[in-house]
Amino acid sequence: MHSILHSGIYPPLPTFFDQQEELDLATLRRHIQALADSGIAGYVLMGSNGEAVHLSSAERAQVIATTREAVEQSMPIIAGCGEQSTRATIGLCQQAARAGADVALILPPAYYRSRMDAGTLVAHYRAIADSSPLPIVLYNMPSSAAGLDLDADSICTLAQHPNIIGLKDSAGNITKLAQVIADVPADFRVFAGNAGFFLAALAVGAVGTVSALANIFPHEVCLLQALFEDGQLEEARSLQARIIPANAAVTTIYGVPGLKAALEYTAGYGGKPRMPLQPLSESEREKLAAILKATPVES
Repeated sequence: MHSILHSGIYPPLPTFFDQQEELDLATLRRHIQALADSGIAGYVLMGSNGEAVHLSSAERAQVIATTREAVEQSMPIIAGCGEQSTRATIGLCQQAARAGADVALILPPAYYRSRMDAGTLVAHYRAIADSSPLPIVLYNMPSSAAGLDLDADSICTLAQHPNIIGLKDSAGNITKLAQVIADVPADFRVFAGNAGFFLAALAVGAVGTVSALANIFPHEVCLLQALFEDGQLEEARSLQARIIPANAAVTTIYGVPGLKAALEYTAGYGGKPRMPLQPLSESEREKLAAILKATPVES
C-alpha cells in the first residue's frame, strides 16, 4: 500500500474556471499536459490551491475523473477529501476512490476549533482511515485550519495505522518535522508542503514536496531534490535561495489568485478564482511579473 507514494514532486493543481465561474476542464487537461514531462511524481487535486472549498461534491468528482483520464495510470493522484465532519470526510474518500484517485489528503476539521484537542483529532483520523477505501495522507496546514497545528505525538500515533501512509506538512517547523521523521515507521512518507523550506525538509528526511511553485517551475523544484540526492549541496542551497521569492509570491503573498496569475504570465492560461477570491489587481500583477521574471529558469 505504501509504495503508491513515490518520492518526488507533487504539484497541487489549481481548479480552473471560465468567465462564468463554471469548471474549465479543458484548461485543467492543458495544465496536466504541460507538467507531464517535467519530472514530477504525481498530482494533487483539491489541495488548498485547488479551491476545494469552492467546489460542489459533483464538481470534485469531475475534477478527479478528468485528471484520471488525462494522466498515466502509474502517476498517483492525491485528492483533498477533508470535511468538517468525520462522516462527510469518509463520504468524500469513497467518492474520490470511485472517481479514480489513489490517495486521500485530509486537512483537520477546524470549525469547532476549541474542541479539536489531540484525542479528538486522533479519533477523527482513525475513524476515517478505518473506513476509507483510499490510503490517507495527513495534511498539516495551520493557515487553512484556523491555526490548528497537528502535534508531533498525534502524527506519530496516527502513523502506526496501516491506512495512514504519509504527511504533508505546510507549517514548516523543521524541528518538529525532524522529530516526526525519526519516530514514524520507515515506510511513512513525509512531504514538505511548501517549496520555501524544501531543502531543509529534505535534510531531515522528507521524501518530496507538494508545493504550489511546482505548477510554475516544476523543473526547478525537481532539480532541487535531484541536487540534494546527488550530494551537490552548494548548488542545492543556491537554487533553494533563488526560488524563495517566487514561492512566497504564489503562496503567502498572493495566494491562489497569485498562482493563477503566475500561470497566465508563464504559460498563457490560468483564469480567475471563484468568488469571494478576487483576481490580482494590475499593480499586484506587475509586482508578481517582476518576481517571476527575476527567477532563474533552468534551461
